[in-house]
Amino acid sequence: MTEQPAVEVVGQRLHPLTPFVKGWGYFVVAAVALVNNEGLRSNLTIAGIGLAAVLVGGILLGALSWWFTKWQLTAEAIRVDSGFLFRRTRIIRFDRIQAIDVAQPFVARLFGMAELRMDVAGGGKSDGKLSYFRYEEAVQLRTTLLVRAKGEQGAAQQELEQQAEAEAPPLLTVPTSRLLGATLLSSTVVGSAGALIWLIVATMVLNFHVGLVAGLPLLLGVVHPIWKQVVGNHGFTLSESSHGLRTKRGLLDVQRQTIPPGRVQGLLITEPLIWRMIGWSRVELDIAGVAGKKEDGEDDFDGAQLLPVGERTEVAYVLSRVLPGFDLARIDMRRAPERAKWLRPIGWRYLTFGFDEQVMVTSKGWVSRQTAIVLHHKTQSVRMAQGPIQRRLGVANVHVDTPLGPTNAIAFHRDQAEAAALVDAQADRAREARRTVSASVAVQTQPNPPSPDGSSSSPASPADDSSAR
Repeated sequence: MTEQPAVEVVGQRLHPLTPFVKGWGYFVVAAVALVNNEGLRSNLTIAGIGLAAVLVGGILLGALSWWFTKWQLTAEAIRVDSGFLFRRTRIIRFDRIQAIDVAQPFVARLFGMAELRMDVAGGGKSDGKLSYFRYEEAVQLRTTLLVRAKGEQGAAQQELEQQAEAEAPPLLTVPTSRLLGATLLSSTVVGSAGALIWLIVATMVLNFHVGLVAGLPLLLGVVHPIWKQVVGNHGFTLSESSHGLRTKRGLLDVQRQTIPPGRVQGLLITEPLIWRMIGWSRVELDIAGVAGKKEDGEDDFDGAQLLPVGERTEVAYVLSRVLPGFDLARIDMRRAPERAKWLRPIGWRYLTFGFDEQVMVTSKGWVSRQTAIVLHHKTQSVRMAQGPIQRRLGVANVHVDTPLGPTNAIAFHRDQAEAAALVDAQADRAREARRTVSASVAVQTQPNPPSPDGSSSSPASPADDSSAR
């Protein structure tokens, strides 16, 4: 395979239509807000001027952002400079690039444009994005970057692997009907829909002049989860590649993610109450250097989605693919002592923990059950935390610290002596696992910060003392 020529021009700009493709959503939101305003609907002139101002302002701001955003290829990296008020420079080294996808979100596809999504070790979701190019230019740049990152032979091999993946049947596919049903039965949608129905009845039948404007947040509580889950996870498939498991999802914006073997830090199984009655679960995981970095505007730490909603047999199957030989049903889960009901009157029965030679497992939650699975050799530190009421009851929490992500393994309200013994035992298991398990190359990650008060810790290995600080 011959490297295609690339024009390495300092300060090369992106596609001129990039501001419109990125900012069209703000104009739509402004238009909807103006249309829903009764005062502006009665004065179309003011409404038209407002929409025009939003459109012109959005174009000007987008144009400024586009003008000051430049990229170039250097000998060892791709450099991206952006920002007209606050300058930002991203330098993505070729040896940190693990995979590159050419993606076409819905609006970009209409204009024949595409963006590059680079899976960068240690980076967040936005760090490896570069948008937008003409589709042909994006494909050419992807080939050039693959050659720089992996060499001609490696790039050719990856191209062949992607063709084989496209032809191979998927290991698992999630039906859209199940996605829709699971979303409609989620606690957020059920609660928002119930409150919205009550508001409509109170306003129209009972003559309670609450105002339909109060229903907009409730309406968003119904629409947003449906859009995020059904549209975002449409056509979810799990397949196998030479680099590990690979997921593909999305209706308007197709997203792909690779789960490299040996870099899984932990897993989280979530079972809302209604899902649990049907036998459905969601599985997420932490991947070293890929998942777990908090992005701007996000409330929670993100992780890779292994299964958006699946039956118990499917959950057991994907767990066995990630952790060969693991069977969650065989783990002996130990319940918290009965005196923990003074702290959790209802949910204390569901506070459990267990372990085997490969992982430690904790569970919590009555309304929404969460089961955290942490691999012993990925444990960064173990610590015991005890509050004043816990000291009176003789119980304590045991935290198994892992890199930041959705997995947060805590054995709640254990007997004080049992908790102290668990800290030492888990640290020993982690040290032993590190000696016997062939782990992948370590990637710098940030552990969950321990609480400053009322906690003690034991490092999982001598090299991990810093993770407890």
